Amino acid sequence: MVDLDYANLRFHPMREADLDQVMLIEQYSFPTPWKRSMYEHDLKSNKHSRFYVVRDIAGELVAYIGSWFIYDEAHVGTIATKQEYRGQRLAEQLLAYTALQAQNETMAYIILEVRATNNEAIRLYNRLGFEQVGLRKGYYTDTGEDALLMTCRELASLSARLLIAEGE
Repeated sequence: MVDLDYANLRFHPMREADLDQVMLIEQYSFPTPWKRSMYEHDLKSNKHSRFYVVRDIAGELVAYIGSWFIYDEAHVGTIATKQEYRGQRLAEQLLAYTALQAQNETMAYIILEVRATNNEAIRLYNRLGFEQVGLRKGYYTDTGEDALLMTCRELASLSARLLIAEGE
């Protein structure tokens, strides 16, 4: 594990040039990773997409989040951290940053799905103020696993956890 100094990390909008690094993290993080073309579409053509990365002082991409801001909701579709940076609250920081951006765009809440067996992520979401509001039976087509539908309406409280600054 790498020791992080939040002062040396920055948020940036995801760019197509980031996709090689994103895809490496994606492959490690998920049983059924998103295809590169899905990211490319959202970055080029989807006016609702809000994809952000965290880079260290050397410019290395260490984590990312992808969401869509539609009507009054910020729907998180993906979030992942590079293996050696896990356990250092980067997912919390990504969600806090997304909450801040959602507030700036007058979204009312954040919503996401999480695998019903992903206890680590569920604990994180609960700690950050997310509540389960539904169950999507058989949501994950790779395993047939259910997804918990979780929301956070306390965007100000979540964004107050932010420790990382925006990049230049």
